[in-house]
Amino acid sequence: MYRIEQAKISDIPELLEIAVQFWNESPTYQQRPINLDKVKTQLQTLILYPSQGCVLICLDQDNNILGSFVGGLQQEWQSDSLMAFDYCIFVRPENRGSRTAYLLIQAFISWAKEQGADWIQVGTATKINTEKTINFYQKLGFEHTGSFLEMAI
Repeated sequence: MYRIEQAKISDIPELLEIAVQFWNESPTYQQRPINLDKVKTQLQTLILYPSQGCVLICLDQDNNILGSFVGGLQQEWQSDSLMAFDYCIFVRPENRGSRTAYLLIQAFISWAKEQGADWIQVGTATKINTEKTINFYQKLGFEHTGSFLEMAI
């Protein structure tokens, strides 16, 4: 049985371990040095100030974190619409194909509605199962509205 909860400050050490695993798996992120102090500060901020975002975790019956969704909330730069967005979602490789990602996304959608968001934007830039991730989001009702491109300088 899985359950979704808002992360607590005491979850941060395990979330940092997951962040390193996530970073090492992503061909995109591997190209950039990870700053765990910055990740820790961001997680603390989102946990302590839920009006700025959320850190959701999926736990198993033994309270092991199977995955996490880190989301934000902001007014759009060009309008008064309130947008909820993903910073990242990561499910441990051994838990992919389970209900973990589905439950995290559903919890994020609920959270965004509770916060009064007008819409949600999610994406994938990790190069981890990109097409599968896009198809997954589309099955949940998200519309593919574009892509973004990068250039190292």
